[in-house]
Amino acid sequence: MRMIPKKIFRRAGIVTCLAIFAAGVTPLHHANAADGQLPGGIIVYGRGFGHGRGLSQYGAYGWATTSGWSWEQIIDFYYGGATGNTRSLLEAPNQDMSTWLSLFNAKQTGVVSDSGTMRLLEDPDQGRRFTSMIAREKSGAERVYQVWGSAERKCLAETDAPEASGFVLIGEFNEQASFLTNASQNSAGSAIETVGLCEPKANGLNQIRYYRGLIRAMNNSKNENRTINIARLDDYLRGVVPRESPASWGDAAGGAGMNALRAQAVAARSYSVTENRYPGLAKTCDTQDCQVYGGAALRTALNATPTILETANTDRAVAETTGVVIRTPQGAVVRAEFSSSNGGRTAGGAFPAQVDQGDLAANSSLMVWSRGFSAAQIVAKYPQIGILTSVTTANDGLGGDWGGYATEVTITGTVGSVKMSGWSFRTALDLPSPWYGVTPIFGAPLDAGAVGAMLFVGDSVGESIATEFGAIVTPAYPSINFQAILNRCMVGPSCVTPDKGLPDALAVINSLTPEQFPSIAMIQLGYNDDPSTMSSDVTQVVNALNSRNVQRIVFINLSTRRASQNYALSNVAFATAAASNPNVSVLDWNAASSAPSQSRWFRDDVHLTTTGRAEFALFLRNQLDALRTQGLITANAANILPLAVPLITGNRGAPVSTLQKALNSALGLKRNKNFQLMETTAKARRLPSPN
Repeated sequence: MRMIPKKIFRRAGIVTCLAIFAAGVTPLHHANAADGQLPGGIIVYGRGFGHGRGLSQYGAYGWATTSGWSWEQIIDFYYGGATGNTRSLLEAPNQDMSTWLSLFNAKQTGVVSDSGTMRLLEDPDQGRRFTSMIAREKSGAERVYQVWGSAERKCLAETDAPEASGFVLIGEFNEQASFLTNASQNSAGSAIETVGLCEPKANGLNQIRYYRGLIRAMNNSKNENRTINIARLDDYLRGVVPRESPASWGDAAGGAGMNALRAQAVAARSYSVTENRYPGLAKTCDTQDCQVYGGAALRTALNATPTILETANTDRAVAETTGVVIRTPQGAVVRAEFSSSNGGRTAGGAFPAQVDQGDLAANSSLMVWSRGFSAAQIVAKYPQIGILTSVTTANDGLGGDWGGYATEVTITGTVGSVKMSGWSFRTALDLPSPWYGVTPIFGAPLDAGAVGAMLFVGDSVGESIATEFGAIVTPAYPSINFQAILNRCMVGPSCVTPDKGLPDALAVINSLTPEQFPSIAMIQLGYNDDPSTMSSDVTQVVNALNSRNVQRIVFINLSTRRASQNYALSNVAFATAAASNPNVSVLDWNAASSAPSQSRWFRDDVHLTTTGRAEFALFLRNQLDALRTQGLITANAANILPLAVPLITGNRGAPVSTLQKALNSALGLKRNKNFQLMETTAKARRLPSPN
């Protein structure tokens, strides 16, 4: 086995950690910090999607469809109880809701009317009607809008001159320009008879999104251009509820799912009434930072067939709960937060923390999840810590996995540490929720058998786990030639695309030079192959690898979830190869991923979700560790210690102590016989022992 010294460059000094051979191989045990190692990565296991406060959308669905709860029971579960909150009617159920449309920041406001009835609310001549209108702030004059109109249906680019495009100047208006059609205030009117707002071009096309109520061009307090939609509360909710909860839920369990949509409507209405985020501009925004709001209809291009975004089920949910909100015992409307899934326990806070059997019953794809990150990824975000030594969490102690939702995270390194809230860590790593625990990933134990160079050949499934592979597998198996690419198969020509440079496994193997020959070959292929020829394909790959004296050939079998392909036949070919060749092993991914709950690992029964990618990498690591324990992939040479701590000139403290403990443990040295580290610089010197 090649000995690869660890090196780090700093100024003129180069310090090399000496790689030490230790005789003998002892049984593998799980590596941890006590072995003197630093983590090569972390696994974050979590539950839920969103902040977990208030209503769980999946929980509401679970309660409605599996327990038969009414929408009133659902609302009382999430917002009532010990709080003393109750349901009641608004005094002004038809109040207006103003929404800042974030896509139009610092943009013009262009609108169209399919019925040709567009007018400007500020126009002194209210008899004028147009098919298209546009408002732009006058150059050099803040808060003065020039407005043009046209009888033709058009969306102009920011750089287009209106007059040259057939528009006529209507006038100049101070502070704002507000557009509406004859159907704008008619809740029963057709969605595409409302104001159509020209969205900025994407892929050369203008989308047109239709909104009930009026569209207004105005400035914020910083004199930046903004576009606002003002609509009646329930008309606004008709654009919110189907964006927040699937309308199809209403058809589930013989229509019982409608109660989840009704509960969503009540929660959204209560939340809306409490909004006043942008005084002088708008009450709320249209993104998940507030509530997702999509308007009434959409055309993907100027003349494309419109898609109605409002739905019968969600319109019905809004109408059947009209005016209903949640109030505190003092009569104030409750800020009824909600999120997708709480993972089986609400977060607490304004509403008591409690086990949520409805969320558990709904079993959403993110009810439980996994994510993998390498130490390098963590350090890249927090370089001030030095080399990563640990990530620890403090949790709310209110029950559930890992002691509950994370309240604080401490990232510690060799030269510093960073503390942050559990939510900030969630944001930094783009985790689904703040309910999680962190598990470190270490390299191989110091007494594990040495493993030679490895080759990994994969398709798009393998390609998708490159990051997770680096975080989870590489710390224990650092010498890997990782080759995975879209559309690759075992043996062509069916999947070989020369013009795209996609060689099959056989071509990859045949291209290896002698110094690239691996000790271990892992083959993750087969989804792009014909199962009827897989036996022959596998034989060719085995023969090619054996001719290069590969010690162990490892095939990863295929998930048989996709019924349209006979992947079971391919798996028989793998098993037959293992039975016929003593140096062939098969990792049974099919069995490891076949449980119903593991459907969340797959996005199309073959390719993996983010959780699936982490779980697949964990599977590979565990299987390789098992092969290592059995001595099937270890080298027949003295063990090489996996020293993963780079040292630099003048290092003190944790890096030196960690490495020295590893050496002392591996060599059985105690007290005055402790191994002394030496740096190889222009002038070598001994580092003082920390023991």
